[in-house]
Amino acid sequence: MEICMKKYLLLWALLVVPGAYGQSRLDVAFTWNISHRCSPVSPEIRLKDIPSGTTTIRVKMTDLDQKDDDHGGGDISQSEPFGGSFTIAPGALKAYKGPCPENFTTLGHEYQFNVTSLGADGKPLAVGSAKAAFSAKFVILQGLLKSP
Repeated sequence: MEICMKKYLLLWALLVVPGAYGQSRLDVAFTWNISHRCSPVSPEIRLKDIPSGTTTIRVKMTDLDQKDDDHGGGDISQSEPFGGSFTIAPGALKAYKGPCPENFTTLGHEYQFNVTSLGADGKPLAVGSAKAAFSAKFVILQGLLKSP
């Protein structure tokens, strides 16, 4: 009976207690515009479900088609903890290198923003990611073409 109770408690902790055996999930969203091509100005990134106690948001962009190409990112820190949602302003990621696929006019590449929320002690509290293709065709089909 004691073993059954331990299994039940472990299952309960995994299902009910967020972060008991891992971090919570952040909701991450962004939209590509044609102006992001080869630009050092990062797009607006919208975050939800930021856990209480988060004082730093760490962002890194990865080219999923060419993983050895470093696109950087950056940290956004505040002295007061972030609220449940936050929008990272365009250009806020200072160590960012925008998408610049050599095949932009055809297939392009797929890019992913990986986001980690950190507490004041520097430990991860939550993680999340969002990905999207970046090509002329994708941007135009999504109706996102904006004149400079």
